[in-house]
Order: sequence, then C-alpha cells, then structure tokens
Amino acid sequence: MKWTIPERIIQRGRKYADEGRVTAITQDLTQEVWHAEVIGSAIYQVELDGTPREKDICTCLYWQENGYCKHTVAVELALRDKGLNRVLKQNKDLKTTYKAPSLSKIVTDSFAKLQDKETKQALEEATPLKVDFLVESLEISNYHPEKAVFGLSFKVGYQDGRTYAVKNASEFLQAFAKQEKFRHSDKYLFSLAAINFTETDYQLLKAALEIYQNNQMVASSGVQLKGSLKQRFLLLPIKELKPFLMNLIRQDKLQVTIGEKTTRKLFFASGKLPIVFEVEPQHTGFNLKISNGIEHYWETYQWVSRGVTIYELTTAQQEIYQTLTQLLKRVETPIIYYEAEEVADLFSYVLPALEQIGLLKVDESLQTEMIRVPVKTGLYLSADKGKLNMRVDFKYGEEVFSTDDAYSTQTEKTSLVIRDQVQESRIEKLLSRYHYTKRAVGYSKPLPQKAELYQLFSTEIPYLRKFAELEVSGELSSLYLDAVQFQPQIEVYEEGSWLDIRFDVSNIDESDIDAILLSLLNQESFYQLSNGQILSLDSDAFQQTSEALSKLRGQLLYQDGKFLIPKYRGLQVEEALEDVTNTTFSDDFKKMVEKLTKPEELDYPIPVNLEAELRHYQKVGFRWLKMLSEYQFGGILADDMGLGKTVQGITYLLSEKEKNIERPSLIVAPASLIYNWQIECQKFAPSLTTCVVTGSKTERERLLQEEGQCDLLITSYASIRQDIDLYQELDIHCLILDEAQMVKNSATKTFQAIKDLKTTHRFAFSGTPIENDLEELWSLFYMLMPGFFPSRAKFKNLETEEIAKMIQPFVLRREKKEVLKDLPDKIESNLYSSLTEEQKTVYLAHLRQMQETISSMSADSFKKNRISVLAGLTRLRQICCDPALFIEDYKGDSGKLEQVKELVIAAKENGRRVLLFSQFTSMLSIIEREFNQLGIDSFYLRGSTKPKDRIEMVEAFNSGEKDVFLISLKAGGTGLNLTGADTVILYDLWWNPAVEEQAAGRAHRMGQKKVVEVWRLIAEGTIEEKMNKLQQEKRELFDKVMNAEEEQQLAKLTEADIREILSMGID
Repeated sequence: MKWTIPERIIQRGRKYADEGRVTAITQDLTQEVWHAEVIGSAIYQVELDGTPREKDICTCLYWQENGYCKHTVAVELALRDKGLNRVLKQNKDLKTTYKAPSLSKIVTDSFAKLQDKETKQALEEATPLKVDFLVESLEISNYHPEKAVFGLSFKVGYQDGRTYAVKNASEFLQAFAKQEKFRHSDKYLFSLAAINFTETDYQLLKAALEIYQNNQMVASSGVQLKGSLKQRFLLLPIKELKPFLMNLIRQDKLQVTIGEKTTRKLFFASGKLPIVFEVEPQHTGFNLKISNGIEHYWETYQWVSRGVTIYELTTAQQEIYQTLTQLLKRVETPIIYYEAEEVADLFSYVLPALEQIGLLKVDESLQTEMIRVPVKTGLYLSADKGKLNMRVDFKYGEEVFSTDDAYSTQTEKTSLVIRDQVQESRIEKLLSRYHYTKRAVGYSKPLPQKAELYQLFSTEIPYLRKFAELEVSGELSSLYLDAVQFQPQIEVYEEGSWLDIRFDVSNIDESDIDAILLSLLNQESFYQLSNGQILSLDSDAFQQTSEALSKLRGQLLYQDGKFLIPKYRGLQVEEALEDVTNTTFSDDFKKMVEKLTKPEELDYPIPVNLEAELRHYQKVGFRWLKMLSEYQFGGILADDMGLGKTVQGITYLLSEKEKNIERPSLIVAPASLIYNWQIECQKFAPSLTTCVVTGSKTERERLLQEEGQCDLLITSYASIRQDIDLYQELDIHCLILDEAQMVKNSATKTFQAIKDLKTTHRFAFSGTPIENDLEELWSLFYMLMPGFFPSRAKFKNLETEEIAKMIQPFVLRREKKEVLKDLPDKIESNLYSSLTEEQKTVYLAHLRQMQETISSMSADSFKKNRISVLAGLTRLRQICCDPALFIEDYKGDSGKLEQVKELVIAAKENGRRVLLFSQFTSMLSIIEREFNQLGIDSFYLRGSTKPKDRIEMVEAFNSGEKDVFLISLKAGGTGLNLTGADTVILYDLWWNPAVEEQAAGRAHRMGQKKVVEVWRLIAEGTIEEKMNKLQQEKRELFDKVMNAEEEQQLAKLTEADIREILSMGID
C-alpha cells in the first residue's frame, strides 16, 4: 500500500473491509491484476495491480481525482485478511478463485442494506439536538477588504448541554441530507435524524443544505464546464431551477433541450416512476424483468424524465433508483434470475423497495401460492433460575416462526411465506440493544436487580411493546408493583409547636412505609420492598408527593415514621401539599392557616380594663398579636410611625394579664422611650403594674429582685446588655423589642444577650425593620423564631420575592395613608442652597485631597482604610453644614445656615411650628446660638437629656410653648410624639432614609391636625446630592420586602458608591 495514502482513507478502507463490503475477488494471473467489487453508495469496480508497481484503478469519482480511494484500500486489506499478498507472485500455489456471488444474491444484498438502514432509523430513539447558526464576514483578500463575503458555520450539541463548532460543514450537511450520524470528535457522535431537531432548526438546516447543494452542484455531479460552454451557459441552481422553468412555461418562453430532443412543453410529476417490475416463473425459479422507461436522470436535482415529464424523487426513491441503476450496469439484459429457494428473499427485500418507485406485476400463479400477510410479533418474557428468558414468535396468518421450535408451525405452505425481514431484523436488533443473547430456544440475559429491574418494567418493556405484543409471566409480573394501584396518603396534624405530617401507602406493609417516604424525599423513582418487589414511584400522586417533600426539605425532622416541621411553616406546608392527591388537613391545621392568612377576621375580645378607644386597624393589630401568641409564633409589628404600635402592644399585654399569668413580661426599648412606655401603660392600662429598671447597678438589681410585684418590666438596650446575667435567671412570659432595628446586628453583645432570654413569646416593634439590607431582617427573625430562615449564607441566595412570601404572616405593616384617611398630607421638598465662596474653597480642598488619596488605592487598600475614608466623607458633610464644625478659626459664612435662618423666620411669621433635626449636635448648638441672636426661642433635645426631662419638654412644646424644637437625629428620631409641630427641617442628610422617615414621623402621626411639610436641605453640587440618590434606592428595597412590591436594586454604600460620590465637584 502506498505510503502517500492518508491515514483517514486507510481507516475508511479498514471499515469497509470489516463490514464485508468487498463482495467478490478474482485474480487474473495473465494480466497480473485482482478484480473486485466494493459496495458503497454504489457498487464500484476495483482493479488492484498484482505487481509491486501498485497502479490500482477504481470507478469512483474520488479515485479519478486523487489516484487512490477507500475502495482500493478495502480490497487490499480484504486480501490480507484472507492471508493473501496483493503481489500475485508472492502467493504460493495460488489456485483458489474467490467467486463473486450470484447476481440475484448481489441484488438481494443491495436492497437488504437499504432496509437495514431504514430499520436502524426506525429504532433510533430521539436524542434532541440544538444547532447554532453563525454568520460571519470573511475577508478573502488582505489587500481588498471590500471584497469580503459572508459565510455560515454551525455549532451542534445536545439540547441540554453546550454546542461544539463543526469543523467540516460539508460533511455535516451531507450527513444531515442522509439523516446519518456525524462524528464531531472521538467523544461525540451525533445522530442527524429528523426526530432529533426542533422544527425551526430542521427547516433552517434544510435551507442551509440547499445553499450547500447549489455551491457544490458542479463538483458533486462530476461535471465541469470548460471553454465555450463555460462562457456560454449559466448553471441553474437546484432551488431556483423548478420555479424558473415554471415561469418560462407560464410565459410561453420555454425551450428546453435534453439530449438530442428539444421541446417547448414540460410537466412535473411525483410518485411512482415509469418503470415496470415483473415476476414470472422460469424453469424451476423466477425471473425479475425490469422495463425501465426512464430516459434521463439528474442526480444533483433528484429528477428523472420520460418524454416531456419530469419526475421529482424523494430521498428514499433516489437511493432505491441509484441502487437499481448500478445493478443494471452489471447485466446486458434487465432480467435477474432467482432460484426457487431465493423467492422469499426476493419478496422480503427486493420487491418492497422496487414497489416504492415503479409498478409491480407478479404472475397470478405465483400470487396464489405465496402467503403475503402482515407479520404479528409476539414476545414472551419469563424469569427462571436468575435469568430472563425471551421467546420470539413471528406470526404470518396460521404460520408461526418461533425461536423455540416447540411453538413453530410447519406445513407444506411454510416455504411459501413471504417473511417481513425488516420487522424480524428490527426485533433482533432491539433485543441486542437490551443485552439479550441469542440461545438455542430464544434469547436470555441475567435477571436484573434493583434499579435495572425498575428500568426493565418502566422503560424496556413499554418500549418493546411499541414494536410487538409482549406478554410477561405472572411470576415475573409479581416483582413489579405499578404505582397507579398503590396510592400515597398524607395527613397533616397540629401537634404542640410542631406540625405532624403522616404518610401511608395503600396495600403496603407498614414496615416499608418509612423507607418509601425517605425515597420520595430523595426524589427516587422506585423503592424495593423488603420482599424484593419493586414499587414504582412514578405515578402523578407519588411525584406530587416527592415534589412537595423536596420543597420542604431542610425544615423536616423525621421521627417515628412521620415528618415533623415547625408550626410556623404552616403556610409553606399548605402551599406545598394543597395540590397533592389524597392529602388531608386536620381541622385544627385549617383553622390555623385561616387565622394566619386573614388577620382582619380574628375575633379575640378587647380587654375589659383597657381605657382607650382603639381604631379598627389597632384592634386588628392586637388580635394579630394574640393569634401569634396562641400558636407560639413570633412576629414584627411594622406599622408606619405614628400609628400607635405602643397602644396595640399594651392592649395585648393587658389581655395576657387577664389570663392570670403570673410571670412578668419585658419591654426593651431605647433609653429615651422607657418612661414613655410607663406613661402610656398608666394612661391606657392602669391595672397593668409597671417597673422601669433603671438607675445604678444596685438599684437595677433591687428592682429585678422584686420583679414578682410587676406585670411589666421596662428597660433599655444598654441596661439589658449590662445586666444580662440577671435577666437570664428570669422566666419571662412575653418579650417586646421596641424600635427593634436597634438590635439588627447579630454580632453585638446586646443581640446575643436578648437572644438567650427564657421567654414564651417574642415580638418586635419597628416601623423600619429594614434600614440598610435584608440581613437585618434575618437577624430579627433569628431572635424571634430561630430556624425560621435558613443559615445566613443560604439566606443571601433567596430571591427577595421568596423572602416577602415567607414573612407575610409574621409581619403586620399598615401605612398612614391606608388606615388614617383623615390624617393630613405630608409634603416633602428638597431645598437646595449654594456654598458660600469661603465654604466652597474649603470643600474643594478637602474633596481634591480625598480624590487623590482614593484614586491611588487598590480594592484591598480601600478595605483596610475604609474607616478613614468614611471619616473623610463625614468631613465633607460637615463642610456642607458649616466649616466651623471642625475648623476653629473659620471666619466665613455657611450657605445652608443662612438658608435655615431665613426658612425659620418665614415659618414663624406664618404661624408654623418647627422640628429641626441634625446629626451633628455641635451644629445644633451653632443654630441655637444664631436663633438666640434672632430672638427665636427653642427647645433643644440632646442625647444627654434625661428621659423625664425629655417628656416634660415634649408636653410643653405640644402645649404651644416655643415655636422651634432642635433635636439630635439619633437621640430624638424615635419615640417622640410632637404633633404640635407642622414643619420638619432635616438640616443634614443621613445615609439611611429610615432614620429620616422616623424623624418626620414625630410630627406626621396620629393626632396631627395640620398638613406637615418636610424640608430636606441639600447643598447643591456636593456629596449630599449623591446621598439623596442612595436614600431613594434604600427606600425601594424596603418597599419591595415589606410591601411585596416589584423588585428593585438593593444598594449599600459600596466602594463604587464612594468613588462615584467623590467624582462630583463644583463647577
């Protein structure tokens, strides 16, 4: 074999030799050549040089172009397989002639191969593919980019995986045209059968194939126009040819020359061709006579013609016609003789194919003798001694051909039965696919176990039944329990602080129920019972159960044959199981779900000793707390500021006292609010004895030792952190955390101290349970109902909508605009001021310094210096307020200070009363001094103001004393009722909008009679403008979770935020 032949050609030749495609080899000792025939897409004649010169010849087009081909290689390898040398003289005593098979055998084999291809395609299981179509502009000249053309390439892969670039588009499209397999690489072999493509991809590939066929028309037909023909003629492409000819016919412009005939008429037809196939008796056998009326054949266009009629071939017809024409080249007259014993092959393989392209005539005497009836295939599956046995019966009327002779029928007509070799071959290949081995009396394989036994019944048997009638022995059938006959049953009960999910399966031993339940939880498709039987779990009922359990996975506790889940998962349990067949919910469970989802319909009685007239929404809030308490749930009362969360809490505590509970409850609040709670209790529930735990360490210890004399203990977050050892010894009935956002950080000592308290009921009150990010919500629920949310890491991966859905029953939030229809509006305005020249000089100097510092920082360096960066931002904010806040000798003015003086003077003249908030107490001192000089008297609430003094100041202001109340934002942003004011001025912005909302809520709350205006002062062109933008993004986060609105983007003060803030300068 020549060393210049490429390896890929040798490999293809090896494949042909192994497949037995070399059907005849003879030697000519005189001419010193080997003659052979090779079956490919046609039958090719090969002449193999029998001398060392190796001048081989083949009739294929590839050899004509290259001087070698896979067919010559296949013949030489076939000789080697027989122990022969291609050089004739090197073979000792060469006498044997390898005679070619008879013509009838060649014809039968040729059409049998077509049927075998059809069988393989019929058995092909769908393996869905996806195709990417990539169009790219290709430059064909480095010097002339304007001559670029567009090219199309492909990527192919499985539907659920990635796609891979097709390296040879020609081979890919040829394989698609024949619906064959396409080898992308050693790893991937894709079947390009039509069933594997979506309709869209299939049509696009057909269009691409037409383009390819147009491009390849000349080369694929082996024709090349040269000289004057090339200059004179325009080749007509495949897709456009018929429409063009039809257009010529319609315009009476057609003049077509085919061979030596020219015509002005042309007709198109489809279906059977003008070919007649006759089968007649001849001697002891039969003749197959072929009358071929075809005059011309155009392989490229898939057309044949007779006279003025062109017949369009289907792909299947073209394959049959090509095979036929190749065979007819072997004979002088179109008559093929079949011996009597070959007649079954003639009728089974040859005639069914020929009948697709032409008219079939069979001698009447032969028709009466032949038995041609559809085959009925019977498969009989049984188990014996650890093996599966399969008997196969092919039934043709009364004649039965069985793999077990005991079941075959033998009559004088048996030899005349025309057997359906396609179906019989199909069954044989099917059984081979499922690893059955042919035995003397049928097929067998080892009896499968566990998963393989499940696959036998769930996949293998149903698939075989598509092609045959299949019976399974009773003994084997008993190994498989169909899921439809064994229905799961689920019952949900309330049991203490848990929900009890009980599970049963009809007609299944109780000892197997636990394991079946765990199999469903693991989403398995079957379970093998203790007696060896396979229980299918693939029915709708079992799959619904499996999906429901998977939704609850992680919260379920398995114990004593049942699942337990915390009662606060009730709504999740109902949602997961409500559509599951045969699920029963206990009356207690349904009642609990009703209460959780419809708090407005609760009917707990208002305490008789309450000395307050509750609004409707406050009654709902009280009853909601009572309902959560009944089921030992925690919750967050998240009403808007000023809606009376305190009175709702007091009503609940008073109601609990009326149950004669002897243990005290505990209120933890900011220090500024502890006396407010006591005063409100004395006002609305005087029968509720209170004790404010404050003072020195010794005093606090004494008060806690006397806790048995109080219904309600009230303390501050700072005090409880210091006295946690004392509180941990107490048995507390109910814990209420007021302004619960104070303990949003789970890493603080205060959080840890409160978390470990022994208490039956826990509630949080906060108008802003989320101030910065969702982890604050995780912290609150971790304190109220440990385990309610997954771990912090998993919580971060939850969708915001899912979080909102989970917390919905345990968070009650009402806004003023919803429940206080008579509450006057709140009008918010941003008022801008300009920096003075002196102020601007200072601001720009600090800004540039920060910009230079941060621009040189890497991300790691930024993290390490974050505190100093934030301190720099604080400096810039202070400059916006008044540079005198940190520059001792600053002599200039402040634009914002001048603005606020003008605003307050105007407000006072118009009879308005003002709350003025600032984060910086030193700024408030400057404002107080400026107001004194203007004769404006004001209250000033500092962080150091004692709680009792604070209450007195609030009462005096609400009574009409003084017109301005200066308040430190953090000291007085919560817990104050200052409805005597109708104007709120936020002198400087705070990063967290919730703090500002709280501040505005001091005036805009229940009891307010006037429209409240909120003025937010912003220094134009400074970082305050960026801060205002960040605040809006945080407001959207709060609305999304607490009000379950559409998703917005969560924003925290990130490195990117800070860099953007500092990018702003002043023009």
